[in-house]
Parts: sequence; structure tokens; C-alpha cells
Amino acid sequence: MFVKKRTAVLVTPILTYLCRMIKTVIFDMDGVIIDSEPTHQKLEFEMFDELGLHFSEEEHKTFVGTSSIDMWTRIKENHSLSKTPQELLMYGRAKYWQALDQNCVPLVNGSKELMTLLHQNGFIVQVASSATRPTVDKVIAHFSLEHLISHRIGGDEVKKSKPDPEIFIKAAGQSGTLPSRCLVIEDSANGIKAAKDAGMLCIGYKNPGTGNQDLSSADLVVMNLKEISVEKINDLGAQ
Repeated sequence: MFVKKRTAVLVTPILTYLCRMIKTVIFDMDGVIIDSEPTHQKLEFEMFDELGLHFSEEEHKTFVGTSSIDMWTRIKENHSLSKTPQELLMYGRAKYWQALDQNCVPLVNGSKELMTLLHQNGFIVQVASSATRPTVDKVIAHFSLEHLISHRIGGDEVKKSKPDPEIFIKAAGQSGTLPSRCLVIEDSANGIKAAKDAGMLCIGYKNPGTGNQDLSSADLVVMNLKEISVEKINDLGAQ
């Protein structure tokens, strides 16, 4: 009886540690994998001008991390526009894809290297982006990232956009990973809130192109993706 009790005491902390170990790392795409926010802002402000809309840069930053359809739906609700949110989304997508094809959107410094490192060390690497799934697929193909990414999900595949946690909960389901064993890398306040509400750990990446986002609720904030190592990820999971 004494031995059984002692074994239980020893095993429980080990099981607790194993349940906390990070198995899956989920990347946001815009602002984390690709440095696309400046291009998005430029193209969207061009569209605002065409539509006779006037937004400050600070107002525009509130849309960062949300889906395009959510952004255009919110704008449509407050402004008299002849086009539907879906029509505006498709028009904006065409402009963005053209910029991507013209190599106007670079990778974030260190993003591909980090995904390669994680893949080589046995982590499941996923993408959960507010961009539409066709755009996610195009970006992954454009930068030849297919071999590094096990699963992907776009903002048009969920009912609610970030900051709602639905996209991350669904991403965890794709890989069969408990949310407690997932780590999200995000650059926006909306994305971090979604990750934390999904019950996941989160690293906030301070991307200058994303603007002054509040990343304070992240478990760790980095200024450069090269600061993220396997050891740091394991340390976060062990806390």
C-alpha cells in the first residue's frame, strides 16, 4: 500500500508535465509569416479612397487580426456602400494577389527558419489566419512552405473572426491536439485574445508594421522571431 501511494505521488507530476508539453505551434500568417500589413494597409486605404471613406491609421489598426469579410461587413453597416462585403472582399483579394505575384510582400525575417526548426524538432506546425483559405493556400505555395505546414485554416472557414477563439479551437481539432498543448504566435491584440480564450499559450511578436498593438496578455513578447527557440517553447509549456 505504501509503495502504491508513493508511486502515485511520483507519477502525477510527470503526467502533469507531459500534459503541458507543447505539441503544436500555430502561426498567424499576416504579420508573423509574411510582412504583409504595410501592403494590406496601402491597398485598403486605396479602396477607402475609391469608396469615399475616411479612416485614420489608428482606426484601421482596430481591424488588424480580423477577417476581411468581418472588416467589410462592419464598414458596410456604418456606411452607405453599393457593393456587398463579399464583392469588396473579392476586389481587395485581387489587388492583394497581384501585389503578392509582384513580390511586394516579403517573408517576416526568421519566419521560415523558425518553422523549419520546429518541423525538424517534431512539432506540428499549423497556420490559422484571418485571411481567406484561398489566400492562405496561395501564400504557402508562393513561398514553398507546404512541406513545413501540417494543417491550415482560413478566416472564411469559421463563423466568428478573431478575437473570437473559434479559429484556434478548430485548428487544435485539425491536428488532434489539446488546446493546453498548443502555442500560438501572433502579432495582434485580437489574435492574442483569441489564443488565450482558446486556452492556449501565446507568443506575441512585436512587428513594427502591425502598429502599436497591445501584446501584454501574451505569455512572452519578442521583438524578433529569431528570439524563439525550442528551449523557450519547452520552458513555456513547463510553467
